[in-house]
Amino acid sequence: MKSWVLPAAAMVAVEYAFALLIGFRVGFRYRIPLETYAMIGAGIASLGVLIFVIAKFVAYAREREPRPLPRLVSDLPKCSSFVVGTFLVALEMGALTWTKIMLPIAAPFWADPMLATFGEVIFGAAPWRVAYALFGWAAPMMDAAYVTWVPIKFATLAILLTLPESRTKTRALVSYFLIMACTALGQYLLSSGGPIFYARLGFGNRFADLPIEPWVRVTTSYLWSDYSQAGGDIGAGISAMPSLHVAIALWIALVVRAYVPRLAVLGYIYFALILIGSVLLGWHYVADGLAAIGITMFAWSLAGRPVRRDEGATEAFATVPGLATERQSLGMADAIGN
Repeated sequence: MKSWVLPAAAMVAVEYAFALLIGFRVGFRYRIPLETYAMIGAGIASLGVLIFVIAKFVAYAREREPRPLPRLVSDLPKCSSFVVGTFLVALEMGALTWTKIMLPIAAPFWADPMLATFGEVIFGAAPWRVAYALFGWAAPMMDAAYVTWVPIKFATLAILLTLPESRTKTRALVSYFLIMACTALGQYLLSSGGPIFYARLGFGNRFADLPIEPWVRVTTSYLWSDYSQAGGDIGAGISAMPSLHVAIALWIALVVRAYVPRLAVLGYIYFALILIGSVLLGWHYVADGLAAIGITMFAWSLAGRPVRRDEGATEAFATVPGLATERQSLGMADAIGN
């Protein structure tokens, strides 16, 4: 059994238990998106296995393997990490979407004015105005960076799931699921929609002067349409606190630094784009990003504790050419988590 599977499955189970409790409370007055995510997970897992099988047969042909089918049967368990991980990620996304679409029903948005005021007190002005004064020239870049968040996140997960089992892989995956679980549950503590939806949610014209970038306009239209219908479409749901985009962007940077330290600067640049862009583009309040950073560092540190005690864990990743050794990676990762 992979050392990360049980903790990840347990956290997904907690999310579904929480979602069921909320669902019973509000009467299930919405479309539950579980089937869609399950189908997506099954499709991606099947595609991954198909690619693996084709690659193996090509390798067998080059090696002139006399018994390709028996050898394939013995090699198939190597796909288990990708298949199990893909299903868990898909199920978790279903749980997150489920809790998000229930949020305005079970805990109507109320914290937006408080969170907006908090940022203004910290910066002495509306944070988005400060961000535009400093980085307005980069607004199109940040708008585009937000669009890439989904493919970069899932590409990172896909690569992780195909890598050999190691202590770093366990830490990365356990921390990912912990971040997602904290976000799914934590959004109910300070229910908020974010600056971009401030006026539509009836809180006033505090953000009336906020410039709207092209991709922000497209995405907000999609989210608001789904929200108005109490839908549950893929990637739908409105919730600002904490910022999942900021949390996962930091997680990606930590994963890059743990595996490929020399590319860490790229991970942190991407994180900075998402962090600043979350405020500049109007998606989040300052407090949302701060909470996200706290959650990510907590998850990364907590996931690293049992990993550091597992002295007998396999250090298979050290054999991958061109990347840092497992021991070096863990040293860098532990330094971040402490």
